[in-house]
This record gives sequence, structure tokens and C-alpha cells, in this order.
Amino acid sequence: MKPVISWLDTKCSQCIKCLKSCPTDAISIVDEQVNIDEEKCIHCDVCIQRCPSRVLKVQSAHMNETLQCHEYNVALIPTSLLSDMKSYDDFQKICQAILKLGFDEVHHYSDIEGFLYKKAILESHEKEGIWLTSFCPTINQLIEKNYPTLLDRLLPYDYPVEIAARRIRQKLSDKDVGIYSLCECVGKMTLAKEPFGNQDSAIDYAMTISHIFPKINKLKDDHKYPITMNRYGVKSNVEDLFGNRSLSVVRVEGLNQTQSLLDLIEFDRIQHVDLVAMYACYQGCIGGYYLWSNPFEGCYNIESMMDEYTLENIELDEHEYRIDHQLDRQEMKSMKERMAWFAKVNEILETLPQYDCGACGFANCRSLAQSVVDGKVDIQRCRVRKQGEQK
Repeated sequence: MKPVISWLDTKCSQCIKCLKSCPTDAISIVDEQVNIDEEKCIHCDVCIQRCPSRVLKVQSAHMNETLQCHEYNVALIPTSLLSDMKSYDDFQKICQAILKLGFDEVHHYSDIEGFLYKKAILESHEKEGIWLTSFCPTINQLIEKNYPTLLDRLLPYDYPVEIAARRIRQKLSDKDVGIYSLCECVGKMTLAKEPFGNQDSAIDYAMTISHIFPKINKLKDDHKYPITMNRYGVKSNVEDLFGNRSLSVVRVEGLNQTQSLLDLIEFDRIQHVDLVAMYACYQGCIGGYYLWSNPFEGCYNIESMMDEYTLENIELDEHEYRIDHQLDRQEMKSMKERMAWFAKVNEILETLPQYDCGACGFANCRSLAQSVVDGKVDIQRCRVRKQGEQK
């Protein structure tokens, strides 16, 4: 896959806010160059939000160039778009405005989300142990890269947007179809073929909702697109609507909280829980960076329209949604290998001042120690340690 987050050095002030905010220490600054380690990056967009100079950027597909490439174009809208609407009529009007951009159909996948929402609860109760579920690419990358031993605890479901895209292709198999995913976050954008080169995807193009919002806002009028949503699918997008303690289901939001919980699960410190639902954003998918409302009000908006979500539940065959989770990296480290690596890192860390000042160009001393163990940099990058040796 092509690099997702690009650094534009024209106005960079070297403030190191991106470096300090990255939850996986994927960013370093070496020779005044911001480097994003694709091995560590989970495409959470936290660095983009923190950058005051706006020099971190994510590409988006261009409709003007791509709509002409296909005879029939379909827009897939995320369920979380509801959170930005004051009423269901407004939602249907926005969908009609999206159609006017040049699409032939507007589709959603709340019914697929609803099926998988209920399936996850049912299946986790039938299996032994604690199970994980997340339809957030950022969370799944976090597990793959930092918690590979938990990968087999992740319920083997494909992303709802991918399932929807495949079903659309099957339904319109007689047409040359271009499928666009309108995304509320960077993580979901990485699933598409363009602009990031994920050739295994059924989605052709990904665009941020905020990118097209000015256009659809101008096109919006009193005409409504006849679209209905599934109640359970909507629930699965909102963090505080998923949890149910009576069903032994725990939900967790935000990367810091998710990492803390995964640490506990990895070392078998969580009991009496069947299922953990994880969200990278605050309040679930409605906290996506590319939505224009705030998640506090968004949660209220979604709940206030609950009676409008009347689409019936669907049933999917296993071959439509079940997948095998596989690591992108060629080799998965065993627990023994990970512990040996940690031991080397800790050995280097003991020789560092552990001020976490960032002067070396890394977020903290541990991140520098990891890069030293991996052979990427020399320990002399630590200025404090170097000055101590010179005295």
C-alpha cells in the first residue's frame, strides 16, 4: 500500500506536536525531516489533528477525474453521517445532494453493520474466552502491529463497507461500476484502491466527507432521497449504544483506552467478559475527524432519530462476511521473540536519561531505544546522554 500520510515541509515549524501525539511512536524527526514509519503507523490521523501548521496531509480521490471513467457510479455513505443531521429529512436531503454530484445511486451499509453487530454478540457468547470486535481499520492495524498474539481473538468479520461494495458489484455485474466510499476517517480511506493502492478492495475510490461537504451543502434543496437505515447498524456506530453489561459486552473508545485494555487482555488480566467492542474515535465512528459535527451533539442527533431507522434486518451467508485475519508482515513474532526484543530495548533504555524530552527527534526514550535495537539510528542521537559523556 502507498504511504497514507504525507509531510509537506514548506511551513513546518518543527514544533514536535505530531511526534508527541502519535499513539504508536511512528513519527520521528531526523535531520529536520518528519519521518512516518509505515511499520508502526496505524492511520489514526491524530498527528494531522495536532499539527498547527497543517503540513501533514492525506490524499483523496478526485471526482472530476474519476467519475468519467465508469458508466455507472455508486456512492457508499457511512452510517455515522446521521450524526451530523438535525432530522431524518435533513439526512435524506443530503443523500439527494450527494446524488447530484454525478452519482447514479447512493447506498449505505447499516443493514450489514446491524447483522454483524448482532452476530458478534451471539458468537462471542457461544465461544470460550474473550473475543474482540472492531470494524475500524485503525484498531485492527493496532492489534496486528502491536498485539499480534491477540489476532486470533478478533472475530473473523470483513468490513461492512467492503461487503456492501461486493454486493453492489454482484447486483450490477452487467455494468462498468465505479464505487466510491465517502469516509469519516483516515482509517476507512485506506481500504480503497485509490488513492492508496489497496488492490484487494472492492471499493474503487475513497474521499473524505469534509472534502465534498461544501459542494453537497450548495446542492441541497427540498428533494429527498428515499433511503432507510437499520437500527442495529446505527447502534454499532455509536460507542455508548453498543455496550451491554448484562450480556458481558464491554466497549472502549479512544486509542489510549484501547491500548490499556489490550495490554490487560494480552496478559490475561480481564475476566467475566465475552466481547470487547473497540473504537479509535471518541463516541465511536461518529467521532470521525472528517465529520463536521461534534460527537457530543452527534450522539444526541442519532438517538433523537431512533424511531426513523426502520430498515429490516438482513441475513448474510458466511462466505459473504467471514474472513481469515492475516498479518501483512512476512513474519509474526512469537511471544518469546517479543520478550527477547523487549529485553534488548529495556537494556538500551537503562542507559538513557528517560526525560522523554524529544530533543533526539523521537517521541520518548523508549521509542529511541527501539530504533537503536532495530538498527535504524545510533544511541548518540540522545543529546542529554552525549553531553553527559563529554563532561
